Formats: sequence, structure tokens, C-alpha cells
Amino acid sequence: MPTPARALRLIACCLLAACAREPSRAGARPVAEESGIDQKNRSKNHEEPSPPPVAAVKVAAPLPSLAPAAELELLTPEAHLLRIAVALRGARPTPSELAAVRADPDALAGIVDAYLATPEFGAMIRDLWHEVLLLRVDAGRFVLPAVGPLADRGTEAEYLREVSEEPLRLIEYVVMNDRPFGEIVTADYAIASPSAIDVWGATPLPADPGAAPPPGWKKVAWDSGQPMAGILSSGALWLRHPSNGANNHRGQAEMVAESLLCSGFLARDVPLFNNIDLSDEQVVKAALTTDPSCVSCHQTLDPLASHFFGFPKISPGNVRKSYQGDECARPERGLCYPLTEYRDKQAGQWRRRTGRAPNFFGLPSQDLRGLAAQIAEDPRFSMCAARRFYGYLMQVDPSELPDASAAALQDALIAGGMRVKPLIKAIVLSDDFRAVGARAGSAAAGLVGRKTTRPEQLERLIADLTGFTWTATPGAGKAAKRASAIGEVALLSTDRFGYRAMAGGVEGFQVTEPSFAYNPTRMLVLQTLAAEAAAYVVEQDFAAAKGRRRLLQQIDEHDPSPPAVRAQIVALYERALGERVAADSPEVDAAYALFKRGLAEGPRRGWTLLIAALLQDPKIAYH
Repeated sequence: MPTPARALRLIACCLLAACAREPSRAGARPVAEESGIDQKNRSKNHEEPSPPPVAAVKVAAPLPSLAPAAELELLTPEAHLLRIAVALRGARPTPSELAAVRADPDALAGIVDAYLATPEFGAMIRDLWHEVLLLRVDAGRFVLPAVGPLADRGTEAEYLREVSEEPLRLIEYVVMNDRPFGEIVTADYAIASPSAIDVWGATPLPADPGAAPPPGWKKVAWDSGQPMAGILSSGALWLRHPSNGANNHRGQAEMVAESLLCSGFLARDVPLFNNIDLSDEQVVKAALTTDPSCVSCHQTLDPLASHFFGFPKISPGNVRKSYQGDECARPERGLCYPLTEYRDKQAGQWRRRTGRAPNFFGLPSQDLRGLAAQIAEDPRFSMCAARRFYGYLMQVDPSELPDASAAALQDALIAGGMRVKPLIKAIVLSDDFRAVGARAGSAAAGLVGRKTTRPEQLERLIADLTGFTWTATPGAGKAAKRASAIGEVALLSTDRFGYRAMAGGVEGFQVTEPSFAYNPTRMLVLQTLAAEAAAYVVEQDFAAAKGRRRLLQQIDEHDPSPPAVRAQIVALYERALGERVAADSPEVDAAYALFKRGLAEGPRRGWTLLIAALLQDPKIAYH
């Protein structure tokens, strides 16, 4: 890993080329509301407001480490805090938090408690489960048309946020309100936006005391008559994961088994055979109940799939055809808004299609509510959830975790009453998470190391530091009607017009796993984002009073004196990278030289060049 000084030298040449023109700022959008970090860092002399008290999250017991501490290279307490802040919030710690940890490393636990109560932590939970459920897909085949009551729904970008995210919002609600995690499947309610209510039809329910949904979202029950079973009742989930006629809902059963139990069928070993005529449906149907190679999976897969026959495949194209203009032409088909996502008369079609009565791995099961209870009580559910939370934070495949460590995580989750926050706290405070390397041959060697900043984390981190959110309005200036229909899109959290997959994220349809490697494409995304954000924050800061600035809090625009510039560089290092450097250090020497290279075109150019370099530092790309 290159040092910051070397990183600045390596980046200087390419930045001079990349910044040859002033970066466009059409996509610049200030953060809607200032975060606590923004408010606390306006000026050295600005008094930080006292945060409201946060209840301590109790951890049953520290997690056992993958390897003895002597085999691990551990981050300093300050660097550990930086890693925790990016992982849980996508932001830098405040100066007061860093100072508290410098004075007392045990202060970390209280800071983590505060992080676990923030909206950014809730967003992280949604990010995590998107990687599991693959819901944020902006391909047209999964986007319902803007007809009928949705004609005035707003933009397509708003639709994607408000309809596709519905199952993720329920998971976030359960976690943020310290409810048992099994409620993601047993809940007799959903968390829906007004657009989701228009799409599926729902009846509002009374809010839980002290557990309000996010602004603009409501606690509801669906109107189509399906048994309420958390995300298993979600029309948005089954819109994304439909079953075609011949599949008989086996794909949905596989998704449930893999996502919630980490016990999918596709990863099982299947004996090779070529004695079945796959083109003959009756021959195949018979083989599924008689051929040992088929029965080994289908004796449990098909009964699990039988729970989902009530959810028909809903095609956005067929919804569009159900309308003449904005008027529903064929309401009897159930394809006009609100859609009939569940049809009780079809729930028993398993009798004709597969002949397999619903059950859960050999246990009798009648409907979604019964299935949900069985899933929540299955030891594989708690084990799988623990593995997924650990795998996301550690950036490893959940299956790679040793069984002993996985069992300890499961015990911690169960000991906490299946509440997620105590488990998350235990993970981020563990030596596993704190380790940046391990001795060769150690059991931890393949599971610890630097963590790559995901695109969603990077988006929040840059917005927190600079106030810049990288957005665009596709078609603006050329196709005004199309632009108004699509709306403003966030380029790091979408793929049809943005760069989420290019930056290592999960697109959800063709790209279903994150990448943690830095390839040329990902480097170009970071380089362009850094240049745009740097130009934005320099312009905004020099237009504001010092007490209202984000990064350039000390310097006067037209003061190029070395002491003043170096003092500001020291402050930039601490704010942007969380690193304390001396004004005469090699890092500041390199940064000052880079500033001077841009100074010929004016002070703003010099600061833009320097901040763009800092925002591409390895401490931004990794944490």
C-alpha cells in the first residue's frame, strides 16, 4: 500500500491531464440536509453541539478471533475508528470522536452505539440485503409502467427507490428498531411508500410506539389477500424474482433457501445423467419423483416451491397492455393498479403441476405464515444471517468463514435475542475486523486485510466531505420528455445510466456479486468523481464564510503563503484521510508541490488539484 505522499506523486501527472479543463458541475447536488459531521466541522472555533444520549448496545460476549492476536497485524485505535465509521456510516469520524479514541481506546464502544442509531447505518443494512436479494435493478423488464394512477408517480428514479426497495425497508425497520431478525419473514405488516401502495394496494396500520418508519413510508398490510409473512408477502420481491410457467416456482424456492438459509439447491452436487428426455414434460415430471438423481433435490425443492403458486408472474408489458391511455381496459385480469400480486385460487395449483404438497424440508406446512415461522425457527436461519452480516463487513464470502467462528457468531446473535445491533457491534469491535494483515500460514490469512470502499459507501463519504452528490439527468437538453420521465439519477447507485457496477457494486441482474479489486475502470470512476467533487467543494467553500465551509476552513483564497497553505493542508489530511501530519512532513511537502503546480492558473485551480488528489488516496479507496 503506497504512502499518502507517494500516492500524491503518483496521481499528480494523471490529475493534471484529467483536470486540464474545469470539471463540469452540472451533476453537483448539495446534500439535502447537513449531517452531524458537516455541522461539527465548519470551523476550528465552532463549538460542536452535544449529541443526544444513545442507549448502549449490549454485547453478550466478545467474539473469539480467527487467530491469536500475535498472528494479526492490528490497526491503531484511530485507524480502527476510521474503518468502523466508513463501514457503518460511509463517513469520516468527527474530530471529537477521533480525539476521544486517542485519549481512550475504550471510547470506541460508545461511538459505535451512536453510529448504530443513525440513518446511514439503516442505509448500510439496505445495501447489504440488496446484495443478497438483488432488488435494485433498473432494467426495463423489472420496471412497472407509468400508466393509470402511476402516470403522475414522479420520475422513474423515484419509482425505483420507492417500489423496488420495499422489502429492504422492512429489513431496515426490523434492525433499526431492535426487533428479532426473524420478523423479516414473520411480520404481519410491510413498510411501504405511497408509490408502493398505489402499485400493490395496501391498508395503513397503526404505527408502533417509538418505532416510526422512515419519513414518507408507512406500516401497511397488503390488500391482495396473501398471508402476511414479511418479505415473503412482497409483490416487489416476486416482481424481481418471478417464476415462468415451466419452472413451477422452483426459482423462488431456491432464492428463499439460498438467501435466508444459506442452503441453496444450485450449489449441491448432482450426479450426471443423460437418460431423460428433457423435451417431454411428462417424462421430466415422472423423473422428478422416481429418478434418484432428481429426487435428491426435488423432494425438498418442490414442496418448498408449492408455497408460492399464489404469486403469478407479473410482466410490466402486460400491465401496460391492460390500459388504454390511463384507463384500465381489462380489470378482470388483475393487471391494473393496484395489481393483484396474490391470487388465492391459484395457490393450490401445485396439485396439478407437481403434485407436491407444501412442506418445509419434510415438515408439514400450510401457507406462507406457517413457512415463515418454520424459516425463523430453523437454526440455519440464524446461522445464515450471522454469516451474511459478518461476510458483508469483512468482505468475504459467508461460506468461507470457519464453522467454529460461524457458530460463535450464531451464538452471539441468539444471545442478543436475535437482534442485529449487538452482533454488528461485536463484529466491528473484534480483532477480526480490526486486523489489516495476518502472519503467513495463519488461519486468518485469507479473511483479514484492507476493506475496499463500496460504491454506496464512497457516495456517502464524498458527500459528507464535500457536499457533492454525483448525479445526472439522462436526456437533459436533448430529449426533455424522456429526461423528465427518468429524472435525476445518482450515478454511483444506478447502472442503466450510472457506474455502480463499474465501481465494483452489485447491479442485481447481470452483476450479482461485489468486486473488491481495483481495476482500470474502477480507478477511472474514482478519478472522475474526485475531480468533480473537488471542483465543487472549492467553488462552494470560497463562496462561503469560513465558519460555513466544509474543507477549506482556514485559508483565504488569495493567500498563497507557504505557512498558511501548509496549515490548511494539515487540516485537509486530518479531515479527508483521518491522518495527522506535521506541516514539514514529506506528505505535506508532496501536497504543497502539487498545489503549486496548479497555482499558475489561480488559487482555486491549485486547491482543486490538491483535493482531487486527496480524494483518490488509498485511504479513500480502502478503509
